[in-house]
Amino acid sequence: MKAVRSATRSRKKYEHVELTPLRDSEVEDERESSVTQQWLEYAWRKLLALLWILVALALAVYLQLPDIVLTGATRDKPHRQMNGFLFNVALACFGGWGCIAAYLIVWVKYVQKDTREWEEVSPRAIPIATILAVLSLFSFCGAFWPLWGFLSVPIVFMLFLGVLNTAHFVPI
Repeated sequence: MKAVRSATRSRKKYEHVELTPLRDSEVEDERESSVTQQWLEYAWRKLLALLWILVALALAVYLQLPDIVLTGATRDKPHRQMNGFLFNVALACFGGWGCIAAYLIVWVKYVQKDTREWEEVSPRAIPIATILAVLSLFSFCGAFWPLWGFLSVPIVFMLFLGVLNTAHFVPI
């Protein structure tokens, strides 16, 4: 009974409101505001992606990541060595994940011009790519654990997000 009363009250509350059609200038203003809103959202996504890339680059420079990858250790602590086997596993998994992504994005979408969903074209590609991405993250964390300890988890996460956000600037 209470539900019926509240429904009739809400109808009575809005009965006095008249619906008037929008004028052409109001419709045009709405379109302009939606275009402006869409552009602002696009710009915000690009700026956020650029921020992640800059954070990852700054972190890589600060941690001397190129030296670590090439020599296996930092200049200031040469006795701490990264795990080379896990690093190679991580690179292989990341490469496999990247190949699956390139297949789905470039080959299926732009070369074959297939408009179907990825799950219909290749139903096993997304789960395999997910497994490879997670394995690469764990392997990178394990590879850098002797160098940075527990901090390797957030460091690898930030570097991964930086690499992932570079896709925003690929001109496809």
